[in-house]
Amino acid sequence: MPLSTTERAVRLKHLLAQVAPDNKLENIVPPPVGKTEGLQGPFESMDPGAAIDRGLEKLQSNREDSASEPEVRALEAIVMPKYRPVVFVRGSSYEDVDSPWTDVLNPAVVKKQISALFPAIGRIELPGSFSAPYAGTGFVVGNGLLMTNRHVAQLFTTGLGTQVRYRAGGSAIDFKRQVDTPDDDRSEYLKIVSVLMIHPYWDMALLKFEAPPEIRPLQLSTASPDTLLGRNVVVVGYPAPDPRNDIALQDQIFHNQFYVKRLQPGKLRPRASVQSFDYEVSALTHDCSTLGGNSGSCVIDVTTCKVVALHFAGEYLKANYSVPMWELARDKRLEDLINFDGVVEHTNDWDAAWQAAERGERAQQPAPPPRPAIAQSPVIQSAVSAPGPQAGGSFSICAPTANFTIPVYLSISIGQPSLGAQPAGVAAPAAAEVEKVVVDQDYSDRPGYDPEFLDTVVVPLPKILPEMEKITARVHEDARRNGDPYELAYYHYSVYMNSARRTAWFSAANVDGKQRPGIGAREGDRWYADTRIVASAQLTQAAFEHGIDRGHLTRRDDTAWGSTVDEAVLANNDTFHFTNCSLQVSGFNRGKDRWQGLEQFLLEQHAKKDKRRMIVITGPVFADDDPPYQNDKMKYTVQFPLKFWKVCVLVREYGSPSATGFLLGQPDAKTLPGVEAFDVGASQMTIADLQDLTKLDFGDLKNYDHFAQGGAAGTIEGLVESTIAGQMFRRIRAGTDIVV
Repeated sequence: MPLSTTERAVRLKHLLAQVAPDNKLENIVPPPVGKTEGLQGPFESMDPGAAIDRGLEKLQSNREDSASEPEVRALEAIVMPKYRPVVFVRGSSYEDVDSPWTDVLNPAVVKKQISALFPAIGRIELPGSFSAPYAGTGFVVGNGLLMTNRHVAQLFTTGLGTQVRYRAGGSAIDFKRQVDTPDDDRSEYLKIVSVLMIHPYWDMALLKFEAPPEIRPLQLSTASPDTLLGRNVVVVGYPAPDPRNDIALQDQIFHNQFYVKRLQPGKLRPRASVQSFDYEVSALTHDCSTLGGNSGSCVIDVTTCKVVALHFAGEYLKANYSVPMWELARDKRLEDLINFDGVVEHTNDWDAAWQAAERGERAQQPAPPPRPAIAQSPVIQSAVSAPGPQAGGSFSICAPTANFTIPVYLSISIGQPSLGAQPAGVAAPAAAEVEKVVVDQDYSDRPGYDPEFLDTVVVPLPKILPEMEKITARVHEDARRNGDPYELAYYHYSVYMNSARRTAWFSAANVDGKQRPGIGAREGDRWYADTRIVASAQLTQAAFEHGIDRGHLTRRDDTAWGSTVDEAVLANNDTFHFTNCSLQVSGFNRGKDRWQGLEQFLLEQHAKKDKRRMIVITGPVFADDDPPYQNDKMKYTVQFPLKFWKVCVLVREYGSPSATGFLLGQPDAKTLPGVEAFDVGASQMTIADLQDLTKLDFGDLKNYDHFAQGGAAGTIEGLVESTIAGQMFRRIRAGTDIVV
């Protein structure tokens, strides 16, 4: 859940005390008159300059609980960028930085030393990926070697340790992607040829690339973290917007320009424990303003120009987390591979993790490495409850991101930490909600999907390929319906589960628009794991956080029908199974005009009026380059689907069957860390093309696809607006655009 205004004020107070001159709030200097005129919009009638003054006064007098939303937003939007700014890298240097960083970063000698490192820092690309064209940041650390985050490398690899399989051609690096770089400039675009290793403990990976001799590796510091506290540092990387946080604020601070090389100054802070994949690690924190896309960025000591850490995550207004180079230098497996500035004593702290990785197993949490006997900063000590760290970065002037293993990290701590995990399989409702969803988990009476529901045409469940069967969850033998080893039958719908992705291959539902007894408004959610298949084949409540919804595949409104209220309620409640949900960005899941409106329009406008029935089959598009996702509550990683498909089958008024196919990309996923704009909107697509895309066999449905046949409106050339990889699309802006 999002932070309240008071919680944000408390965190801002701690943060501002940390970044203020002499660590005193009274030394915070508001922007000069005339520098706030662009901020009128978010603050309604209140003058932003006055909002800053009032907000500071309340924090200084310990009245955080009385700070208003405009006052908190004003402090976030103006004071934070002043003390932890972001500037563009342009050409061979970077833009001047305003006070208080002027004397630190603007002298010519400092600019020359830091700028000399830029040619070795690039944006990791995903060639051929339509939905996620780039993944994060990487930097050169050895002869033909790049360092980045494990969660970035997992976008194009499988495996751990040195047992890693690289998807050939799955990634590249562009060292020249700056704000003033032409889109077609590929002069410093180089292929990644393999993955040398993915560290099983730290969020780090080493990639091999086609390295020209003129790119010199950065030097990695072996200084102990306890000797670095308070050092001025810069993060250099490629910030991307983060949909889980305030997009307007991000646009304001980053001037609505993302995905290009930036320099982001700040200071090193004490170490802090944070969950990273299977382990709780002792990360080095910093307070630079990072965003999604900063995943894999180097943290550079301004004085020595050496890399002191690898950025990987952050929490809003709290801290950004990074892997200390000192820790990596202690791993004997890395000593001769990368450009450390010295040698330190090796450790066996991570041997169990390495050995488990080589065996393809999970290791136990090793004993934590030595930590400096230094008090943590107020920012880290803050007891404010909020969602957990977000991978890559968090939008909060000092925050990496949660292990949202999607390349995305907004270190301007906008990332929000996750709440404590709930019991597996059950989602706890918000405190203000009333639990009304009750499911009887004796599934013996579930009729499941009816293929003969439409009377005049039989629509069997889609068939899966033999290779798909290998990763399809098998229903316990005593719970199978009609002997089908894969069908999970519910009231009015059925599901086949992709156990590798913990999400359904498809969910198929029978929809009856005539039998709609009133069941009342939705009052609170409770989600259930299905006991007929193994728990590891399903998502759990831990996967869902602020901004990431449990998105129904089969809508509850579709199944909430029956001859009695009780029947409709049972069917409604049955949709609240984790087997019937997918990870979805909130704006997509709640967009009534995008996904949900399609089938409602078809049912009301085109289904035969005497029965008004329809079959809806829906599911995610499982792409190899879907970004991995893991937040701080999860003990597993799962790829985040960026596109969904839907097939609607009905009998038209004059008795002829019609099958329509649709594809939709999560429009708000374009702001996920590392995911550039992908918004085809709702598009009609042929059943045949959907079959190729999903690898599911839809049987005879393509024979009833009037879009593929040209439709009543004219030739197919007149209907198709675009083709991608030979597939036909028709943009659906209104119901009348659909060819039925």
